[in-house]
Amino acid sequence: MLFMNLYYFCKKNIRIIMSKHTNAQQKNNKTSKSSAPQTTALLDKMENHFAKRKLFYLLLCLFTALIFALLLFNINVSDGSDDSAYIEAGYKYATDFFNYYYSSSAPLYCMFLAIPIAIFGINLVILKLLSVLFFVLGIYCLYIAMKDRVQYIILFPALLLTALNSLFLYYASQTFTEAFVLPLSGLFFLSLFKLDDATQTGADIKKNWKKFLLLGLMTFVLYLSRNVATITVVVVFVYFMVYKKYLTAIYSACSFVFFWVLYQKVIVSIFWGHLNIGSLTGQSGNLFLKNTYNPGEGYEDFWGIVTRFFENAKIYSSQFFELVGIKSMTSPHSYLFFILILIFAGLSLSYAIAKKQKYTVAIILYVTAFLCVTFVSLNVFWKQARLVMIYIPMIIVIISYGIVMLLKTKPAKLFQWLYPVGIILLLLVNVSNTAGKVREHFPKLQKNIAGNKYYGMTPDWVNYFLMSEWAVKNLDKNKTVACRKASMSFIYTGKTFSSINAVPSVHSDSALLSSHYKQHFLGVLYKNVPVEVVRTLYPYITAIIIGDSNYYYTYDIPESLYAQIIHLDIPFYTKPEDISTILETTKESYAMFPDELLKSLKDRNVSYIIDASLRSNPTRKTNSVINTVSRYMNFIRQKYPNIFQKIHQIGIDNNEPAIIYEIHYP
Repeated sequence: MLFMNLYYFCKKNIRIIMSKHTNAQQKNNKTSKSSAPQTTALLDKMENHFAKRKLFYLLLCLFTALIFALLLFNINVSDGSDDSAYIEAGYKYATDFFNYYYSSSAPLYCMFLAIPIAIFGINLVILKLLSVLFFVLGIYCLYIAMKDRVQYIILFPALLLTALNSLFLYYASQTFTEAFVLPLSGLFFLSLFKLDDATQTGADIKKNWKKFLLLGLMTFVLYLSRNVATITVVVVFVYFMVYKKYLTAIYSACSFVFFWVLYQKVIVSIFWGHLNIGSLTGQSGNLFLKNTYNPGEGYEDFWGIVTRFFENAKIYSSQFFELVGIKSMTSPHSYLFFILILIFAGLSLSYAIAKKQKYTVAIILYVTAFLCVTFVSLNVFWKQARLVMIYIPMIIVIISYGIVMLLKTKPAKLFQWLYPVGIILLLLVNVSNTAGKVREHFPKLQKNIAGNKYYGMTPDWVNYFLMSEWAVKNLDKNKTVACRKASMSFIYTGKTFSSINAVPSVHSDSALLSSHYKQHFLGVLYKNVPVEVVRTLYPYITAIIIGDSNYYYTYDIPESLYAQIIHLDIPFYTKPEDISTILETTKESYAMFPDELLKSLKDRNVSYIIDASLRSNPTRKTNSVINTVSRYMNFIRQKYPNIFQKIHQIGIDNNEPAIIYEIHYP
């Protein structure tokens, strides 16, 4: 219905414009021109059309979002595991609110999940329906914030493209934070615009204190909901400073600080002070690690950060064009898409400043600041489109504004028809993509609703979850099981597992400190050591150092053995400095301590480990699997070769099995 209305509308008005242009070139037409009614430009007519029917188009956007979100409803948790981690954290809040604090990322969403979990238990359907509700509510809140402030010919296509976006619809039924943050973003803009309107003649704190508090609260709520949202307070401050509202900028910043102090210094101290949780989020100190999963690689230097920024800009700009249906998913990422976004953003900012469109300037500042922080803070290998997905409607608004204003210039008026045609084509592409995913997903949804919870999963995940269930049913309930995706195992079994998300490492320099070696230092390149010597030296391994593709082992050897070993025809290193000199020429080097890895398991009372063949590429089976657990175990085996005993396997060897091992501590 929407497409037909737009089609006939565009067809009628394009005909009128072309007719007027032809008549203007004819001779002796003064009489006809004076008697003909004045026509309005196509984009202005479209604006009037949407403005008069804004309730209809709003309902269309909301209805579209709701229907497609339900058709693509996914009962299972994702293989990313962050969503299941939020649920597990919500469960811990629900069961022991004052003795638990989620510090892995911003905690507000986990606190919210505690409410439905306390009422209904861990009911995935209810929790996911709440995400659908937030998705639809988010579109509504963005509309409320931007109506009468952003042109409707820009706003409604942005909202409708969001409602039809297949990635957004996928996450609409996942318990990630994106759907939760979407309405909060709309409420933030609404509070910002309301305060901006109220302070046109000055920052009257007595008159507008409620609006200042509301903006400070919404800024803080965003900060408490998403790690990168710390930049929000900077956006607010800069926005008001740009328009010379100096007192408004200062009062707004003070309002945020008030809520920050109230929460961090009062509420957290009273309710969770005994937990010694430190800073609000635990990820802040890890943002600039070269590899979040391998801290031993160290931190990025200045040029590393610059490189990371531009690489992420290329990746996520390309993904944006994929998400809106312009770029094929199979074509490579390119800086061209980043350049295109920069051009459109610059064009929009120029017009917004010239036309005094402050609201558009605010949106541009917001998106630019968030994307810059995101590009700097993310490891390049993540490449998760959901991390920038939340900005899709705002980026569409920014790009569309520049295009619309350009087409309203006198030289381009005859080409205004390109805008509605382009929007219609984008909508058709998104409808086609989403409808295809609905056809693909619906049989799985039917099976899942019928009770087959693992239907549609690949064998690696089925075997993993079946092994998690087996462990809960057959092992001592007082002993802990460690695995790669602990929160996902918790969701499907109700039992807490211990997580092995990374192999703890340190920089190689730390492993070569003389304080680690109480007797005699001995180092060797692993491939240079005969097997019989390796077996002799097992008990004396101190560290395993990785430099590029080479493994170096360091030992703390007793006097009696040292005298026997040192004379063998093996190129040993007798000083830590010898290895340090070699590692100076490597691109990266880091080290693991087998005893520290083992101690970490023992401290957590881990008696069993699940090693599963989880695919690195979820879409197809290859020889590449997520090998975190295998690597963790193998580094321990270098010192304790018989420590892990296989006790059960689910799935045959060539069909992505899951294996559980018992740990026999030395």
